Amino acid sequence: MAGAILRRMTQSPISDLMNQWKAMSDQFLKQWGQVYEATTSTPEGQAFSGEVEKNYVAARAAMAKAARDAYGPIVEAVGAVPLAEFQRLQDQVHTILLRMDRIDDALSVLAGAQASAAAKAKPKARKKK
Repeated sequence: MAGAILRRMTQSPISDLMNQWKAMSDQFLKQWGQVYEATTSTPEGQAFSGEVEKNYVAARAAMAKAARDAYGPIVEAVGAVPLAEFQRLQDQVHTILLRMDRIDDALSVLAGAQASAAAKAKPKARKKK
């Protein structure tokens, strides 16, 4: 009896909660997988699934735009850097990376040309008689 009480006292209530959450999550994912497989096994289900995916992506895009529109002025009002500035910097970094890629490509071509020119210019050794 004392051992059972000691085990209950040493076991964390957080670990119990996490174990229950994992079991519930695993069961949900298993059942969701079965439903998805059953739905997509027919042409009608595949068409429906495609429409759901399109609607989900559209809804996420609309929600992201709404969040930017709603939170953008609040962020600027408290003195933080506005999102437009981050986007401008992101565009500049992307442009620089593209330019660096072109420079790397040009340097590779030059290095290849120099290597082939050096190989052609190397004289053959004469045979001694």
